[in-house]
Amino acid sequence: MKTRQNTITLKRTEGIHVVSAGNLYRIIASGSQTEQRFSAIEMVLEPGQGAPFHTHDREDESFFVLEGCLSFYLGNKEFRAYKEDFVSCPPGVVRGFRNNTDAVARALLLYSSAGVEEMIERSGKVVDRGTKASDVESRPGIQCPTLAEEYGIAKVSAPLPCDSNIATSSEGEGHA
Repeated sequence: MKTRQNTITLKRTEGIHVVSAGNLYRIIASGSQTEQRFSAIEMVLEPGQGAPFHTHDREDESFFVLEGCLSFYLGNKEFRAYKEDFVSCPPGVVRGFRNNTDAVARALLLYSSAGVEEMIERSGKVVDRGTKASDVESRPGIQCPTLAEEYGIAKVSAPLPCDSNIATSSEGEGHA
């Protein structure tokens, strides 16, 4: 049995900060650090930001909300995830998400297996800690949608629905 020797330690001020597709990410653990087993990324979404409907072919995509509220669109249902709520999508499941509030939302993204963090870094712009996504112009040239197919991610042509056009499965009872 092979013993793994790559312990990862990271202070809150460390990591690679990247603005990609209008969203701010902090790559906490990359596939190169985890022998491609997983990656961990902090995502900061300003109001109105998110990701369109899409699927992943290769990895599970999981979200743990750290702050704020994110609306997840899973099929024809909306799940509003608040602080400490969790959403996990296996490969092949159509999903999209958006910050539909007027406050910043933060989530921890876990990918098993790794790889998506490479796409984020390749398509985005590395920025200094504390930079807001809205302060960064989109990088011309390579963009997430262009790279997505290479990483097993397919965009679904339907737009994310408006809140009033979707069935709600969680109203956030008991959340602050």
